[in-house]
Amino acid sequence: MKFAVIGAGSGGQCMAAHLTQLGHEAVLYDIDQQKLHTLQKRGEILLENKLTGAYRIACITSDIQVAVTRADFVMVVTTTDAHGAVAEAMAPYIRPEQIVVLHPGHCGGAVCFAAALQKSGCQELPHIAECQTLIYGCRQIEIGHIFVTGIKKTVLLAAYPSKDTELILKKISPVYPQFRGAASVLETSMSISGCLMHVIPTLMNTNRIDAGEPFDFYMEGITPHIAGLIEDADQERVAVAEKLGVHVKNLREWLKDAYGLQPDTLYHMLQANEAYRGSAGPKDFNHRFVMEEVTGGFVPLSALGQICGIPTPVIDLFIQLAARICGKDFLWIGRTVENMGLTGKSMEEVIDLMTK
Repeated sequence: MKFAVIGAGSGGQCMAAHLTQLGHEAVLYDIDQQKLHTLQKRGEILLENKLTGAYRIACITSDIQVAVTRADFVMVVTTTDAHGAVAEAMAPYIRPEQIVVLHPGHCGGAVCFAAALQKSGCQELPHIAECQTLIYGCRQIEIGHIFVTGIKKTVLLAAYPSKDTELILKKISPVYPQFRGAASVLETSMSISGCLMHVIPTLMNTNRIDAGEPFDFYMEGITPHIAGLIEDADQERVAVAEKLGVHVKNLREWLKDAYGLQPDTLYHMLQANEAYRGSAGPKDFNHRFVMEEVTGGFVPLSALGQICGIPTPVIDLFIQLAARICGKDFLWIGRTVENMGLTGKSMEEVIDLMTK
């Protein structure tokens, strides 16, 4: 099969190389000319640890038309805040028979991506799906050299509209058997975990980041008390999901399924997860652990909580703390009810929209 991988960060590079390893054609796209020049000059992407080998990518380009035109699957592996720009760029070239998969969609990703395509003049939408999280655990040693800490055992995937989920799974399962069908994008949106485990530890380690102190993000950055705050926010997420009629797993249940960990306290499960060991903490706050995860995770979770009358005080606290530290109004620039197309909608109308 032919894949366009949109976004040449660590996840995109890992995916393009892994797809090449599996015998598929991968075209890797990014807007960062310097990064693309480095990748083109290097000639191949090196994978290390859980995936190994050096792989020459079929095409590395900054031309979105070249990237998507021949693709069966368009795999969007950018940060969430770039989804709108990606949709706008691909709108003139995407075709209704193609499949776009967001890795991940975060909260409301597929709904927002479909709306952005339509706003950009796309007359016939492609099949659109979102994953609850990126299937790879990986980090970049340098451009073109990716250290792969693991591949998740199960990842939820849902199409928008949900009637397309079975079709997409049938086509993608030979490549990614780890994908499991969710009932709707409401389930994948409410099953997000990254924002909980990224935003809170980052902001709680402000002193280390300000001092320029290197630290192992999960092993040193998450203490028992910080893990307790994460679980408090997770309980809010689960409560909002239940009010919306969606059963989602809590973080400890998800870690057990995704990584095969033995049940324990959240702190001890994180400490036991070898896939997380060695992940460097952010060097500043202009990092996706804050910028992406607050805008695409915490803000829409809070907004959905308000719609259904479920308070989210811990999530709200960290939105405000992120705004104060970063000097940004996340409640304005984040994925709000307005840009999810939910303005004025009741809880029942939100459920209808996101489960159609």
